[in-house]
Amino acid sequence: MDYLPTLINAAMIGAVGALITFVTRTQIRDLKREIDGVKQEIRDLRIEIRAEFTSVRGEIASLRSDLTQVALAVGARPQPQTG
Repeated sequence: MDYLPTLINAAMIGAVGALITFVTRTQIRDLKREIDGVKQEIRDLRIEIRAEFTSVRGEIASLRSDLTQVALAVGARPQPQTG
């Protein structure tokens, strides 16, 4: 009869351990899914930023070309570079 309290304690500890394992495993799985979602959002943002940079570079090149045309139209001449 001295073993009965020990067996009850062991069963309780085992049950609590199993419950904690189940709960934390579920939370960890949910956290991993959330992190994967954030990673995908970051990838999407990077793609959008690259597209915007490409667009801005094109607009700058176009503006530069337009300014060159205006300068040539008013008679500006290139000056020699010193350096």
